[in-house]
Amino acid sequence: MGHGNSNKLYVTHAEHSGMFGQHTASSAGFKAKEQATQRRAQTPFDCCSLTFQPFNNPVCARNSDGTGNVFELVSIIPWLKQHGNINPVTQEPLQPSDLITLHYSRKPSGEIHDPISFKPFSEHSHIVAIASTGNVFLAESIKGGRDLVADVKFKKEDVITLQNPHALPPASVPVKAAQATPARKEQEKEKDKIDKSKALTAKPATAPAVAKAKTAVPWNASPYSTGLPGASLTSTSVDPQTQSSQLLWDEEELMFDDFANLPKGKGKEKDVGKRRAYVRVVTSLGGGALNLELYCEKAPKTCYNFLQLAKAGKYNNCLFHRLVPGFMIQTGDPTGTGSGGESCWGTPFRDEYDLRNAAKHDSRGIIAMANKGPATNGSQFYITFRPAPHLDKKHTVFGKLVGGEDVLDALESLPLKPGTERPAKPVRITEVVIYQDPFEEYKQREQRKRERKAETQQTRAKEAEEKAKDDINWFGVKVGQEKAAGAVGGGVGKYLNLNANAKRPLEVSADASTPPAPPEEGKKKRRIGFGDFEGW
Repeated sequence: MGHGNSNKLYVTHAEHSGMFGQHTASSAGFKAKEQATQRRAQTPFDCCSLTFQPFNNPVCARNSDGTGNVFELVSIIPWLKQHGNINPVTQEPLQPSDLITLHYSRKPSGEIHDPISFKPFSEHSHIVAIASTGNVFLAESIKGGRDLVADVKFKKEDVITLQNPHALPPASVPVKAAQATPARKEQEKEKDKIDKSKALTAKPATAPAVAKAKTAVPWNASPYSTGLPGASLTSTSVDPQTQSSQLLWDEEELMFDDFANLPKGKGKEKDVGKRRAYVRVVTSLGGGALNLELYCEKAPKTCYNFLQLAKAGKYNNCLFHRLVPGFMIQTGDPTGTGSGGESCWGTPFRDEYDLRNAAKHDSRGIIAMANKGPATNGSQFYITFRPAPHLDKKHTVFGKLVGGEDVLDALESLPLKPGTERPAKPVRITEVVIYQDPFEEYKQREQRKRERKAETQQTRAKEAEEKAKDDINWFGVKVGQEKAAGAVGGGVGKYLNLNANAKRPLEVSADASTPPAPPEEGKKKRRIGFGDFEGW
């Protein structure tokens, strides 16, 4: 009873935390299972890796990472002869002489078990084989370094891992490390000595300290964080994140929001005309064409999808596969069945009939998206023959017919196949010509704005550098930073010129009775005292 490590009838903390095999319900066990090298569809331990059938004469092909693949002898030999001695699992070279014969221990019932503990093998067992003897054990039965069946010692390099489903610590080592010869080791030691001597004799180059360049902030950066550090802290399925990263707005969504928010003020109606797209849908019905106006300000994402598909040629040779006279005609499916077609993003996108000022099915010639439920828009669209208010709030209207009424009348008058809604005469879209694409103009305009902004920033940076150079004098000192001569102290006293107040030594005149000479005219009288506080 128990779990092999104790006789308790419950999973202990040590078993759950990973001391004995890392229980997969724990975070450590889950991560180890995700990072396991054998994270793939596992071949049953009693079957051949080539035929996936139970083996009778098992042999092992050793891999470079210390693992091995089990094959049936009568199946792997013809394979090697036919495919030039290539391992069918790893696609590495494999010679027939490299195959190791395996010896499994079986019960009378045919069940494979460990020859030491007599535990039966299962899909959760950690199974290993000894290359020198070919005996197969559970990993826990070879901890003594001796094959107890053949009573011989073995090295760790002789252990081959045949099955390790839960990524337990491997009992084998890679073959490349095991096959390192003493001569090879001596060569590596000599090479290390030479490298060390070169490093000591070489003069260290003093690289100038370069300030770490500030990473440029993307223009579509949002004020919010991605939240990955917090998610990785509370979830075991998210890779650990230690640095906060800024969330980036979707460029297309920003463009759609800009189109949906109409400008205010004078010239509003004139600007709306610039925000609409104009295309011509050429049909095979006598070369007639339908001129369409797309409401890019009312359904920006739908119009953008239509224009991108038209540019990619997805609508070329599309069949008008559904016709209901007096109601509508539908097209846009490259398969022509009515169940195909996908958006330019490869996935269905949202509806836009709930936006502000959304267009409605209020007249003949309305263009709207066909769908099979909410938020399932792809590439199919239809054109109405009359107002259809019952389709409002169900299908996104993104344009109307502005030319080619006669072609629309001809499409409505096409005969149908009996009992179906398919036209008897196949009519297709030959091409879609785009005359005005406001989205492309918007992208070019925004690109020019970003380029001008980058140039302005570079110019300002250069001006700041030149200004910083101008503030430095010939002596390499910034102007205004040098200390004034004779200034003392760090308070008010630094503004006092003490030399002006120093007592001058008395000059003894030769003739004391001689009166002093009167001051010359034009010369100012010398000031004495503390001076002024102009620098205060």
